[in-house]
Amino acid sequence: MVKYKVKKTFRDIHTNEVYKANHEIEMTVKRAEEVEKNLDDSFLVRVEEKQEDPKK
Repeated sequence: MVKYKVKKTFRDIHTNEVYKANHEIEMTVKRAEEVEKNLDDSFLVRVEEKQEDPKK
């Protein structure tokens, strides 16, 4: 699972869940690609995970 930030509110066609703007959600890359295909790429942006410094 990957984290995405919702840029525009939308309803998931599979779960009927409403994802509101400015919230972070988790979904598979495949599912996010489906959202972009059905809507467009202005609804989600991938959140880059910050990796911890192993030296700390």
